[in-house]
Amino acid sequence: MQRAENLDVTRTSPRRARAMLGLVRPSFRLLHRTALVLLVGVCLGLVTPLLSVEATGPDSNQSGIIAAARDPLPPGSTAVVQADGDCLRVRPDASLTGTPLACVPSGSTALVLPLTRDADGYRWQFVTASGVTGWVADAYLAPAGSTPTPTSPSPGSSVSTGSLGTAACVSAVAPIKPGLNTTLSPNGVNLALWGGGTMNALNTATEAQGCRITAIYANRPGGGGLVPYLIGVPDFVNAEWQSTFAGGRIPAGTALMLLCASTGTQATVDVPTTIQAAAAPTATQAPRKIGLKPAPQVTASSVAVIDGESGALLFDKNANTPRPPASLTKIATAILAVEGTEAAAGVTVDVDGPRMAATNGSSIMGLRPGECYSVRDLLYGLMLPSGNDAAVAIAKYEAGSELAFVKQMNTMVKRLGLNGTFFTDPHGLGSAQHKSTAYDLAMMARYGMTLPLFREVVGTPQRITAGSRGLALYNTNSLLQRYPGVDGVKTGFTEEAGRTMVVSAMRNGHRVFVALLDDPNREDSAVALLDWVFQNYQW
Repeated sequence: MQRAENLDVTRTSPRRARAMLGLVRPSFRLLHRTALVLLVGVCLGLVTPLLSVEATGPDSNQSGIIAAARDPLPPGSTAVVQADGDCLRVRPDASLTGTPLACVPSGSTALVLPLTRDADGYRWQFVTASGVTGWVADAYLAPAGSTPTPTSPSPGSSVSTGSLGTAACVSAVAPIKPGLNTTLSPNGVNLALWGGGTMNALNTATEAQGCRITAIYANRPGGGGLVPYLIGVPDFVNAEWQSTFAGGRIPAGTALMLLCASTGTQATVDVPTTIQAAAAPTATQAPRKIGLKPAPQVTASSVAVIDGESGALLFDKNANTPRPPASLTKIATAILAVEGTEAAAGVTVDVDGPRMAATNGSSIMGLRPGECYSVRDLLYGLMLPSGNDAAVAIAKYEAGSELAFVKQMNTMVKRLGLNGTFFTDPHGLGSAQHKSTAYDLAMMARYGMTLPLFREVVGTPQRITAGSRGLALYNTNSLLQRYPGVDGVKTGFTEEAGRTMVVSAMRNGHRVFVALLDDPNREDSAVALLDWVFQNYQW
């Protein structure tokens, strides 16, 4: 997979700028090929005989358009897509709007055609890639030969039949659906059958329906009456509940009586009128700064560096400014799945990953309709190759629909006390309203890393699934191998969001989180910030 550290990137505008590696000097054969391409372009009306490039008008510099630090790639040359393990969208016009024609996987090659335009903060290059001709953001192309070709299989390629197999996976499908198998009345007493998960998952599911739990009564396993759980009382009052449901998980099939008080409103995916910045938590044991060295200058638009133990904000650069998070959204999706499902449960999917990749530019795990995989496999497909198909499959399985799942996502972030985030989908390909902050994402990751299964998944470099097919999954987080102590969390990328990342690192028993939004040098920035924290703070 291609990595951002292979790029020489320089920020030259408030939004973002990308500087790529040096140009490839065409050989005589390449010059001949270029001439043919130019001739075809003239005949098709794509270029004038003088090869003038379309301008965007005298006010171009006022709209945040990139002043690219390198010249366009030579027409007729071959470029390599560098999309950090995701794919790069080929568009019908030089713009972020419109439906993509295709999504070209990272590491693929493209033939550079003789036309460029500046729009929406990018220089756009006309190319032919994967049999499709259209526009791509030039910032995510590099000259062929400047970076190694990835050797890992493309998303969705199977290396074998799954070791579990379809039949065994289907037999593991839970007889009871996840979540609450009823619609709740927000006031009064409700009877529900719980699909399994933690108390936090139960709170999220109920509050998404407008119910604030005041008390719970559960069937005692094996019969013999009810076990109560009362809200707002000392722990010893709920000692029987805690011993009955050790580890905090309530088994699937448990009958519950829920006493609800209305929250005043149900969770929604309607556009919020405002997004409030989250207040930093009270740090009782924050590390003490002992060094005099200032924080490194980084190219991210937003940064938050968080101490894992106290939640203290150690470094802040626009940390509470809402921005598109891209696939960092999947941190929230994974938390909900870990809390609200059984990892071993089989899931028969109705999601077509390759079609998603072709139609909306999704990065995918490679799911096909009718296949079966465990929730654990879907989590790996979600967090390693950043599968949007896995996100949709998880959402439909846990909540019945993407809409219902997104309501739970927005409820969950409020449960964590985070007010700068609003989700509209479970994967991050997202609408204009789909935003989060560096601070919120770091704090979500901080919570996620307290969950053993979440921690296991995001710290795994590669995995082969055990369901219908053995899909080869590779983690897009290169810092797992590059930086000692890194054990998660997630990367993301879209043209709108730029490169994004949340990373967790441990040293001497202390954990630090770095969240970066819109950073062309995200890996290098993360390394510099981690070095600075570990060298200049004392716990």
